[in-house]
Amino acid sequence: MWDCATLAQQLVKAGHAKVSRETIRRHLHELNFRIVRPVLSVKSPDPEYKVKAAKLVELQAQAAKGEIVLLYEDEVDLKHLPGVIGCWTERGKQHKVPTPPDNQKRYGFGAVDYHSGRIIYSTSEHKNSGGFEALLEQIVASEGGQHAQGDTTRPKIVLVIDNFKIHHSKLSMAALERHKDRVEVFRLPVYAPELNLIARVWKYLRRKVTHNHLFNSIEDLLAAVESFMAELEHKTVLSILGHSD
Repeated sequence: MWDCATLAQQLVKAGHAKVSRETIRRHLHELNFRIVRPVLSVKSPDPEYKVKAAKLVELQAQAAKGEIVLLYEDEVDLKHLPGVIGCWTERGKQHKVPTPPDNQKRYGFGAVDYHSGRIIYSTSEHKNSGGFEALLEQIVASEGGQHAQGDTTRPKIVLVIDNFKIHHSKLSMAALERHKDRVEVFRLPVYAPELNLIARVWKYLRRKVTHNHLFNSIEDLLAAVESFMAELEHKTVLSILGHSD
């Protein structure tokens, strides 16, 4: 952990002139250095990481051509205890966010269409296989249900999921098998959350709805989240996902 004082000392040890820590600070700012909180980074140990990442790019191109429906799926924790982020505050004061007497939780299940920006979303009291199965049924229904015999007019749904345990359970695997004619699963590399684009939507949701605000009840929080998701414009979602146009 380098600070201005220790940097000044190190310069002296290296044979340079002695300067004050304020001089060090001024020069650091001139060199475009700032104090920024680092983030923890996890490198995927998956030996097929590069291959899978490249395959995702191919799937995105197919989705852009209308050859497939590419959906990124994930779950989000919805806690009554609000998260906190930096906000505009009058100098010398500190914004205080009240906390609830108990930290009730609910869970959101969602899938975002990479090409259209449409979001399929539901909530559950539990982050379990039942919630995932319910979302899968919702996805299939929204995409026109099962193929009729010999019907190849509707594009295949490619569902991008991570390696969370509920996606490997017997119930989930049975549900995926039941809809294999419509849904093809693409499993992300292990420990690769940066590849699951719906995580960007969850981050946007937290910043706009759940952070820095205590709702009267968990039900009020869920209502606010569902209303926000329903009103979120597709073009905004596409911008969040990183589309340039």
